[in-house]
Amino acid sequence: MEERARQLLLLAAVAGAGAAFGALSATAVFNFISRSKRREGYVRNLLESNGGTGGSVGSGARMVDRSNLLSDEVVAEQLTRNIQFFGVESQKKVTESFVVVIGLGGVGSHAASMLLRSGVGRLLLVDFDQVSLSSLNRHAVATRDDVGTPKASCLKKHFSLIYPECQIEARVQLYDPSAEDEILSGQPDFVLDCIDNIDTKVSLLAACVRRGLRVLSAMGAGARADPTRIRVADLSESINDPLSRSVRHRLKKDHGIEGGIPVVFSLEKPKAKLLPFQGTKEEETPSDYQIVPGFRVRIIPVLGTIPAIFGQVMASYVVTQLAKFDFQTEPIVNLDVDHYRVLHHRLLEHEELIYGSAEQVLVDVQEVMYIVKELWRGRSARDQNMKDTGRKMWRSVNELMLVRWDKSKPAGVSNLILLKFSEADAHESSTLDQIKDEEPEFYAMVSRVLKRAEAEFAL
Repeated sequence: MEERARQLLLLAAVAGAGAAFGALSATAVFNFISRSKRREGYVRNLLESNGGTGGSVGSGARMVDRSNLLSDEVVAEQLTRNIQFFGVESQKKVTESFVVVIGLGGVGSHAASMLLRSGVGRLLLVDFDQVSLSSLNRHAVATRDDVGTPKASCLKKHFSLIYPECQIEARVQLYDPSAEDEILSGQPDFVLDCIDNIDTKVSLLAACVRRGLRVLSAMGAGARADPTRIRVADLSESINDPLSRSVRHRLKKDHGIEGGIPVVFSLEKPKAKLLPFQGTKEEETPSDYQIVPGFRVRIIPVLGTIPAIFGQVMASYVVTQLAKFDFQTEPIVNLDVDHYRVLHHRLLEHEELIYGSAEQVLVDVQEVMYIVKELWRGRSARDQNMKDTGRKMWRSVNELMLVRWDKSKPAGVSNLILLKFSEADAHESSTLDQIKDEEPEFYAMVSRVLKRAEAEFAL
């Protein structure tokens, strides 16, 4: 009987605790909803007191101080999440920037859209083409009502409703060498190449290099389906992409440019080919359908999500660059586990040869993979600015090895550098003080990389 009474008391206690917890939960939810409603009312009043959205095309937008957009209450509220992420000063760099986007299709429209939403203060949008019904599967903002209108004008119309404080110029224009001065003048902070015609793309990239403008180029997004294979890397490192291959060849052949241009590309091989031309009459040829001479008429199948992701990646890369927010892109290093095992084995042998034992080797194969791929990007520490990357890079693993940077410390993650055999011999015969005095830039670069390893491994 006593046991039964204890059980009843326990049940009552649990029920009471549950009721109390439920009451607390309900109170928390109610408070959250109340705060949300108050916040919503605050934002609505803020917009109304500042003349509404001010975004209808052709109407007078409210006056703001363009020299300091973040001082405006509406703009600051709209960009509050970015400000929380970057900090005020870094976000200010974004709002003061000028970006040119050339090519406003599936990739370019999404890139431009997120640049706008990220607070870029001035945009020049360039495309000669019109919105088509078949492009709605991948365009960022176009609707059926926009079909037949210029892509540049379409974006400006929609963008003016999203962020009317942005200074937007739309040019219905084809980029070619004759338009270089007109389109690339004004010292843009970044140029986005979202063109899918090789001649025009090569011309634009060469012009940006010649003018010293920062440019990010989109390679082939059509006929692909795997979003996990999209990368940002130097043009010289892009593989499995026919467009990259053609652009590399033309830039080197016609302009002597072999790399130094960041690109967004996919490691995935194209899943489909250009569709055959089909005219409505027997006597018609592809040239009869060209809007501009030399531009492709045959269609490449496109899964709309992939060009959209390309554009999002481009916008993220550019915005972080403008904000001077540092991060390391994933290197394109085509080594397999056996290569890392070889490098680990060489390290053990080298330690035994130089120090008499391998007891102070504090890394395994997985950590060697991190050091080689993430820290040194598959290249000698002395070749970090070289352009022999991609396929040429992994073939040179036979002449690479890991050695201690500071010989007085163990061979750990934050004390190993990747060098060629001859460089390793020279390093072992020198001291850190000598390197610091004779090669201060190299010393600073290695120290910076190894500090990154310390931070990431919390050493």
